[in-house]
Amino acid sequence: MLFWENSGAMGFHSMLVLVTWVGVMLTAIMAAAAIAYPLALPNCSDSCGDVNIPYPFGTTEGCYRKEESRHFLINCSESSGHPQPTLWNIDVTRISIEGEMDVMMDSSINCYDQSGTPLPTNNELGLQVPSFTVSVTKNKFVAVGCDTYTFLNGTLKDAPFTTGCQSICNDKRQIVNGSCSGIGCCHIDIPEGLTKVRFAAYSYKSHKDVWSFNPCSFAFFIQEDKFSFSLAYLTSLQNNRTFPMVLDWAIGNETCEVARNKGNYICGANSNCSDLKNGSGYRCKCKKGYDGNPYLKDGCQDIDECNVEKKCLEKQICVNEVGSYHCLCIKGYHKVEEVCVPSRSSLTIYLAVGEYIYCMSISYD
Repeated sequence: MLFWENSGAMGFHSMLVLVTWVGVMLTAIMAAAAIAYPLALPNCSDSCGDVNIPYPFGTTEGCYRKEESRHFLINCSESSGHPQPTLWNIDVTRISIEGEMDVMMDSSINCYDQSGTPLPTNNELGLQVPSFTVSVTKNKFVAVGCDTYTFLNGTLKDAPFTTGCQSICNDKRQIVNGSCSGIGCCHIDIPEGLTKVRFAAYSYKSHKDVWSFNPCSFAFFIQEDKFSFSLAYLTSLQNNRTFPMVLDWAIGNETCEVARNKGNYICGANSNCSDLKNGSGYRCKCKKGYDGNPYLKDGCQDIDECNVEKKCLEKQICVNEVGSYHCLCIKGYHKVEEVCVPSRSSLTIYLAVGEYIYCMSISYD
């Protein structure tokens, strides 16, 4: 008498794959049914021209966060024929949910005619954006000219602060392109947490000795990766009235813990809170596996890692989970450590000889 039966291992694997695919389908259905929350509050505009406006910023009353020492109102002006967002009369080109804002900041220009008479120019300037700080990692403060010195004033740790640099040269042949070490160009390291900034460019001798190749002094903030000094700047910067710079922003003037205790904490679900190094405010960030606007109540949404990029190895399928994912071997394979290898089926043979039954198992691919 001869009997045989297949091992249940393959049947179990098939069932596991089936159950998993059902889970994948349910996850996809749930994801499709999920609400796609915008960057802004409900019924609020989330853009101005080409610039996204995420909450806590907003363009109209009720759409931005108000605080005692600052507010996040963005004025969306169409006076130029194209919508342009501005903050305290400064043009905004990008707002990052990570706590940065790109703006176009005016430069200080101090020019003279050949006789040394001052020309009407835009000299002393201020960056009056309450509680927004100048990014020390993204910007540098620069002065350009061969008869130039500049002062940078502001408030640092609740006290007045002043620094400056000078740039001198008598002949343009002394200038080295790309060098900003005091000959035609100088720069200042910006202290962290500097606010209420004022700055201006000045001249020692009204440019009379260098007027033929440098009639003006210039001072400005600029994104560090967008500036490399050139001899041509001694004259051409007269045509550059604004330069790209980066501001840092945060919520409130308190730590995460203090804000929670006071009840004015705004980080949404599935987000983390981090204090600023200088102690003036906090920022929110979506947890790993989530993306979106962490300043909205339900702004951080699950990332479908399986659709973002290839996450799994060969012979594996990617299964998305809330806040994560895992990899499953395709039918006919099983995992050995992290790699999927072919599974082996087995055949069990029963042989009856007299009053004895012999059993033998044969494995095959």
